[in-house]
Amino acid sequence: MGMYAITGGSKGIGEKTVEILKDQGHEVICIARENADINADIGTKEGRKLIIDKVHEICSDGLDGLICNAGVALLPKYESSYVVSVNYFGTVAIAEGLHDLLKMKSGNCTITVSGSLAYPLNGKYFIDGLLNNCGDEERICRLVNSLDRNVIGMALYVSTKIALARWVRRVSASWAAGGVTINALAPGPVDTTIMGVKMVPNNENTGFFQPLPVLNGKNRVIDPIEVAHTLAFLVSPGAKCINGSIVFCDAGTEAVLNTEKFY
Repeated sequence: MGMYAITGGSKGIGEKTVEILKDQGHEVICIARENADINADIGTKEGRKLIIDKVHEICSDGLDGLICNAGVALLPKYESSYVVSVNYFGTVAIAEGLHDLLKMKSGNCTITVSGSLAYPLNGKYFIDGLLNNCGDEERICRLVNSLDRNVIGMALYVSTKIALARWVRRVSASWAAGGVTINALAPGPVDTTIMGVKMVPNNENTGFFQPLPVLNGKNRVIDPIEVAHTLAFLVSPGAKCINGSIVFCDAGTEAVLNTEKFY
């Protein structure tokens, strides 16, 4: 059986993915801010270093799989910059910092992005280009903190996820040439706490009105376990020929919104 690590593994999609991998007989290192095997915050440089050092200590023989699942939305308790530091810079730092362990076992890496890639919020502030092409965390964090939170709102979250998906595509060829595959998983609306409200279809309080063909008539959003199974598969040996892909696990939303898009 294999050795796996997952960020954001203490609740929601991450918690269910940990359960699935353990049920399959694997060893799993759960990483989160609390209630985990490694308690650390990927939104800080100190937290990232702690995670990378600890996983190297535990997995000196390498990793079979890494899931970078941790992420936050722009809630009142967070500064705008924290969303950027967790979702983009923290995720990239952990993936790059553990790449050598994945290479030792020709492992697989999956990055959780967001189904919101399918419906960008045009006309709002977007910083995905800065994240991918500038990469200066301190400068970008100062910039987003200077913007009106009421204006950037969900657009900031989407920006970080678009940048992550682009980063996965950019590094996928070189990583695969070294034996490590990397993909992005884009879940749709999932019944978790990330948005700070309970996600209910066609509800004015959540603002969620996107189509969910697979769940038609069921009056619910996606359950975390329905995404977790896909995450667990993408880091399994059976997914070894999938690389550089953005896999939508969104109950069919992306296909409805972009029917003519085939690539």
